[in-house]
Amino acid sequence: MIQFFRRIRNHHVVKNRVGKYILYAIGEIFLVVIGILIAVTINNRNEQEKRFAQLETYRTSLVQELQQDIINLNKSKEFLLRKRKSIRHYLDYYSTKNPEITILLGRLDSVNTSKSAFYTGTYTIEDLITTGNLSLFPKNEKEAILKLKNLQERYFSYETQTIENIALYDLELKKSTDLLYLNGYSDKQHPSVRNWRNNLGSMQFLVLNNTLAESLKLYDFQEELYGNLSEETTALEKLLNDQTRTTY
Repeated sequence: MIQFFRRIRNHHVVKNRVGKYILYAIGEIFLVVIGILIAVTINNRNEQEKRFAQLETYRTSLVQELQQDIINLNKSKEFLLRKRKSIRHYLDYYSTKNPEITILLGRLDSVNTSKSAFYTGTYTIEDLITTGNLSLFPKNEKEAILKLKNLQERYFSYETQTIENIALYDLELKKSTDLLYLNGYSDKQHPSVRNWRNNLGSMQFLVLNNTLAESLKLYDFQEELYGNLSEETTALEKLLNDQTRTTY
């Protein structure tokens, strides 16, 4: 088309038809501008399609990670329930007027005071923030993602610090026992700690019970933490899923 106008323009130049030459020159410029606009539009459309495809990839990955987090949070809450139940089982009998030591020790041996923190598997959120691709998401989704991220960081910091504090009670108990004897490295037991498990009035029993009390406080805190995290995680997962279904 441009070659066509170019031939007409040259024809009018030769014939000295300046007015018509100008007219056809404007037409040629108009065609060039239209061509540029079409190219820009196509390029913008391609870029939008790429961004949309990238957004959907992120959504899919994040939804899968959120769903796994929900499963793991539910498992963690069930595990907490069993640990708290084992401590309560011991404490209920310990609190009776005259507990039989053999029964009490049997319940004590079944107590589970293991400590563990929940770690999220939402690595996509970290990638979105690091790369700046969080800007791909609409405002409401972006705000929900950041809200969950902030909640995770705040609670995980509290949880880790609380577990570290309780470790001090465990250390105190170790200091007041004979670890060589307890771990089977020696047949001798230090006289100052001999048979402390059979003496409810011993300092070791006091430290042990303090450790159990702190463990219960930790489990209460974790139950609330996991409940709030589960609620926010579920809300974000639903939002992203609903958006995906609406898009399609």
